[in-house]
Amino acid sequence: MEDQEFERDEQRLEARRLKRLEQKRKRLMQQRIVLGVLALILILVIVLIVRGCSKKQAAAAPSSSSAASSSAASASASAVETKPNTVATLAAVGDIMVYDNQISDAEQADGTYSFDDCFKAISAYTMGADLTVGNLELNFCGSPYSGFPNFRAPESLAATLANVGFDLVQTANTYSIQNGMTGLQATIHYLDAAKIDHVGTCATEDERTETNGVVVKDMNGIKVAFIGFTKGVNNSSMPDGTEFAINLLYTDYSSNYSQVNEDAIVKQVEAAKAVSADVIVAMVHWGGEGDLEPVDTQTKIKDILFQNGVDVILGSHSHLVGPMQEEAVTTKDGTKKTCFVAYSLGNFLTGKEADGYNISCILNLQFTKDGETGETTISKISYLPVYIMDSGTSADVEFQVLPIRSAISSGLFPDQTQTMTDAIAKLRVDTDSDYDSGE
Repeated sequence: MEDQEFERDEQRLEARRLKRLEQKRKRLMQQRIVLGVLALILILVIVLIVRGCSKKQAAAAPSSSSAASSSAASASASAVETKPNTVATLAAVGDIMVYDNQISDAEQADGTYSFDDCFKAISAYTMGADLTVGNLELNFCGSPYSGFPNFRAPESLAATLANVGFDLVQTANTYSIQNGMTGLQATIHYLDAAKIDHVGTCATEDERTETNGVVVKDMNGIKVAFIGFTKGVNNSSMPDGTEFAINLLYTDYSSNYSQVNEDAIVKQVEAAKAVSADVIVAMVHWGGEGDLEPVDTQTKIKDILFQNGVDVILGSHSHLVGPMQEEAVTTKDGTKKTCFVAYSLGNFLTGKEADGYNISCILNLQFTKDGETGETTISKISYLPVYIMDSGTSADVEFQVLPIRSAISSGLFPDQTQTMTDAIAKLRVDTDSDYDSGE
């Protein structure tokens, strides 16, 4: 009975995943139809202009009167017509990491690697948003694959992430150049192949020149600009001539992390503002591992980002889910608005056993763009509690990312029921919020 109930849960999740794929297919088809209709209309207009020029001249007087009446009617109709609001949802997760035990679990009999089973129970939620993002804290740069400290993950993970709905990942973090600049460049190559965008790093100077470090995404009709930063690269220094490659939060990024690089941060925000987006999202790798509370320089960076125009900050690095809150902000140009910061979204995929490191969430931010004013605001905030299950090496699937309440209700994890119940309460305390979706 328990297996049947969990199977029904999996079927429900798969149905939601397929629904999102169908929605994407329909949107693409609609776009193609609209473009085709517009092209046909343009051709017809040209034909009518060419063939009807003499007729229009002969009937100039009455046509002018008719046109005036038509224009007046159109103006009257426009006066009462209202544009609908646009609503879209962004899903965000924390650190995606792969350790040695996860690599062993993913290896198949034929020597290939598959991470598909890790996300089966959660994929409906990552697929359910209009846009899904996370922090990719590893490199795709070929074998030998390994976990800590090099984090060289099998490239098949990129395709899996794309298949479960990820649209963009942050690549500016501790391990950006752990395998050298070639590791950074290879990671971007494999993400490109999987059609996942990256933010915070650039493979070449040409990419930096072309994008200015800004990634623009269409989120169901709402234009979102993403920028990314990291506090450092594992206490290393960037090789000479590669300053273009990573956005750094500190000038002393290889030592003390005390001197905030305000000029570089503001320059990157200005580049995001230049694309005239409805929303600007900054993904930042900051703070200390295992720390729940933000340090002074994080607060300073947050203020710099918000006051210069960023709307949302999505934090990573501590591997624990930290505080998240809305904040009333007056920007430097005098604009008043409500911004949102999540200091850390914890781990989304990990094989590390440490207190709290396997408790996570999927943050969901709903945005509404006013059809009349064009103003876009955060209209709803919630998170889904998530648990990273390690069932042991004897299990068919050792590592799974589970939606906690569904996992509890399935009855398949009796030994972890209390732990997962406690995790829900812990997330409420650690986030210092009431954003729990209840799902």
